[in-house]
Amino acid sequence: MHTSRFATWILLALATALAALSAPLAMAASFPDKPITMFIGFNPGGAVDTTGRVIADKMSKILGQPVVAVTKSGGGGTVMAAQLINAPADGYTIGMGASAAYTLTPQINKDITFKIDDFTHLATLTYPSDAIVVKADSPWKTLDDMIQSVKKSGRPLSFASQVSASRLMVMAITEKSGVEFKVIPVKGGAVGIQEVLGGHIDSTWSGSGWTEQVRAGKLRALATMSPERMKDYPDIPTLLELGYNFSFVDTFMLSAPKGVPADAVAKLSAAIKQAINDPEVQKILHDKLKLLTKYRDAKETLAFLKKQYADVEPLVKKLK
Repeated sequence: MHTSRFATWILLALATALAALSAPLAMAASFPDKPITMFIGFNPGGAVDTTGRVIADKMSKILGQPVVAVTKSGGGGTVMAAQLINAPADGYTIGMGASAAYTLTPQINKDITFKIDDFTHLATLTYPSDAIVVKADSPWKTLDDMIQSVKKSGRPLSFASQVSASRLMVMAITEKSGVEFKVIPVKGGAVGIQEVLGGHIDSTWSGSGWTEQVRAGKLRALATMSPERMKDYPDIPTLLELGYNFSFVDTFMLSAPKGVPADAVAKLSAAIKQAINDPEVQKILHDKLKLLTKYRDAKETLAFLKKQYADVEPLVKKLK
């Protein structure tokens, strides 16, 4: 009797231990079992916002749980990143932003204290067909036209800037040309474009939001800060071609708080990859927004960010 009761006790103890051990595995296997929140670091209507919402919708179908987009705009994505860093590291809060918020802005703005390694970076997705644009009825046909006319008139050139990369670009142009810009911060690329279209500001830089206005004959593109000419716009020269020592590709990406469990990272990354490669998503992102796809997984994304940080660091120090 005693032996039988002891054996029963042993079996119950083993069953309890196995249940305790399997509980985390069951929880991990069920991820996600509730809605996921996607912070979006830019205003509605822009290229980053549209990318995030399209990906969120497709991820919802892939994961079987809603991925709810929530705007957290400001500071070229740094406002979103500052809130993301304090979210629970459980995989249920992710953030759609751009690489400059992690690689460039912290070097320029010392009030930003977070680092690349303070996050779990999930994937890079797309990057824009970017351009410096002016009104189509302006007298400036080229960037040099604009520079020379400002030199002759002595009138400060106004420039709408919504991200750190465009401010650094302006500094590079000033360093070579001697022309000073009156940089006017705006909240989002769409706002900058509207200011230029309204004749309130001379020029702006835009990541893809300019393309529709150029096709409509309302804006003119003068140059791009991409390292190579854009496939869809081969007539637009790069700043490097024009002799300006600056190039920067502000890549759109998804991140999460540091410490997200590996299984959740794997499931999120797989869903993101499936979503970005979906033909419907590609049609929206390329045909409508003129975005180029560059998917990198979590490991590749971290390496990309660190390289971008190192590449721009000497120029930031020099221009300071």
